[in-house]
Amino acid sequence: MRGFAAALEVVLVCGFAALAGSAPAEAKSVDEFSVGQWDGYSYTDDANGQFVDCEIWTPANSDNVQLGIAIPKDYTLELWLYSKSWSLPANQSYPISYWTDRNPQYRGRADTSGAKYVVIAADSDQAVYDELKAGNEITFRTQDFDYAFDLRGSSAALSRLLDCVDQYSKTASANPFGGGSPDQQNGGGQGSNQGTGDNQQQSSSGGGSEQDNASSPKVKALTQSPDQVRQFLVDVTGAKPSMVSIDAKANKTGYPYYAFSTPIGSGQFWQEHQGTDALPDIVAGYLSGYKEECKGDFAQDIKDPVQGEHGQLAFGTATCSSSPYQDNGAEVLSYALTASDNVIAVYVTYVGGNAAKAKTDSLGKLIARRQEADIR
Repeated sequence: MRGFAAALEVVLVCGFAALAGSAPAEAKSVDEFSVGQWDGYSYTDDANGQFVDCEIWTPANSDNVQLGIAIPKDYTLELWLYSKSWSLPANQSYPISYWTDRNPQYRGRADTSGAKYVVIAADSDQAVYDELKAGNEITFRTQDFDYAFDLRGSSAALSRLLDCVDQYSKTASANPFGGGSPDQQNGGGQGSNQGTGDNQQQSSSGGGSEQDNASSPKVKALTQSPDQVRQFLVDVTGAKPSMVSIDAKANKTGYPYYAFSTPIGSGQFWQEHQGTDALPDIVAGYLSGYKEECKGDFAQDIKDPVQGEHGQLAFGTATCSSSPYQDNGAEVLSYALTASDNVIAVYVTYVGGNAAKAKTDSLGKLIARRQEADIR
């Protein structure tokens, strides 16, 4: 799925009914549901009875702002923010960025919809959907404020949201082969959240990358097999092969990665196309997102890139004294990115739990040392 276009003109979020007291005449709620902390709604156009969208909403956060996630009948994705204390001008658009956990930082536009709402069209729709579903927290950054929202229960809530759209869009369709433009009918339009995401492009999967999302898509098939990654980690750690586990995974867009565990630490491995991005810029984007997530003191140690006969290496560490991923304890992140033939191979490890343990990441250092030897 690609593009998650701007909202349909008739799309109206459930907050008008659930929060403001009554929905405008153009739309009405025909179904309500709850999944954990999330309240869900489906809407139809009051003028013609056609299905408009399904939505889920969080409770208000500490800033008294609510987050809504909407999927219209064309399976695009929209993020809505509502606050009863806002007084927004009509027909205005503002820059906004947002990110989920350690995932990429996306830039978009927050368009006003009434005095209390803004809507953000999620251009990287499938990636954002996947990250929301697996995430713990999403943060929106405006010019003056950061608004964070708890994503507890989002996996079940988003599955229910998609089921809602499937139910009502299929029921409402008099033409099951599509009623859009010729391009859409011939496969040139939007896909669904269940698609493989062949057209989806993402930036570096490291947290907070502010690169152009189209510049560094992940690869569709890892060039290194699980056995090759296991052997690499065996060579790095000196462990027996049976003591190194490799779990091959893929997100809903079909992009594969390996989660690995060794006697001295764990981490992840994935690959991306480098595109036009310089390796130091990719690292800088990754670390900027990690810094934004850190709730305490942050420090980073970025080594000078190493150029060898077989590629380039960027490596280093970042430390956070209070990480949300370590129950607000200390954490060390280590990374090693090698670029060769326009493909980046990424190893990332994390160590934390207490300040003493987080002072070093021996696995990360060993990986970087071995990668440097390989490219030379």
